[in-house]
Amino acid sequence: MVLLACTLAIGNIAFRATSRRYLNMGAKTEELIRVLDELIAVLESDDEEHWSAWFRNARAQLLDSDYAGIASVLSAFGGMGSFNDLTLGRSYKNGVLCWKAGYGDLNKRLEGLKDDVSRLAGEVKKLQFA
Repeated sequence: MVLLACTLAIGNIAFRATSRRYLNMGAKTEELIRVLDELIAVLESDDEEHWSAWFRNARAQLLDSDYAGIASVLSAFGGMGSFNDLTLGRSYKNGVLCWKAGYGDLNKRLEGLKDDVSRLAGEVKKLQFA
């Protein structure tokens, strides 16, 4: 279902309803939400604020059956400075890069979750337009 955009003008004030594509919540979407929960927990365990907020917002959209959540997840991947470039477990002390204990395992977990989230979001997108 799609809500069409329209503008209503009353005097000098314009009101705009935005378009919204409703997501068909299925098993793949529910699995994606569960994986996003894991991803957010991993990001927050390393105090990664930007991407944890990004995926919390996408998760909220998915729970609201809003297709914008899928678009948001997919737009995080690709390009310079994208989620693909994120490495956890780093800090700087007196201007020197330091690695936190367990950073290798943390990043292996992160890479697995990145793959799962990207794959599941792509599958949900395909199902929506099948």
